[in-house]
Amino acid sequence: MTPDQLIYDYLFELSLDAGYTTYDHLPLESENAPYPFVVIGAVQTIPTTTKNAVYGQITVNIDVWGNAESRFEVSKIMNDIFVQAMQPVRIQGYSIRLRIDRSDNQIIQDMSVPNTILNHGMLTLIFNIN
Repeated sequence: MTPDQLIYDYLFELSLDAGYTTYDHLPLESENAPYPFVVIGAVQTIPTTTKNAVYGQITVNIDVWGNAESRFEVSKIMNDIFVQAMQPVRIQGYSIRLRIDRSDNQIIQDMSVPNTILNHGMLTLIFNIN
């Protein structure tokens, strides 16, 4: 399995284990997703190679969506995922460590759905892998 997929799966399971409704896509209207929910989204890999190994940096975007009343919950979910992701792990021989100083988050109000105010948390986690 590729390093980016390992980190993706790790974060997906981390979110599920914390009890959050988690998706690998923005839920369709027909899925009737309850707020708040987490979407483990885009993953970017920037590889660095040496003579003997492949290292790199992997960026994962995580979105947390909540309704107008759930800003506190959105913030708490983002913090929970961030704190758990800070723990260094070894997965299938890879050492994975969060770059705390490079990761960031923000919460905005989203009104892209007619007559609806949503709280949209955006968490960007950057990992070093070797």
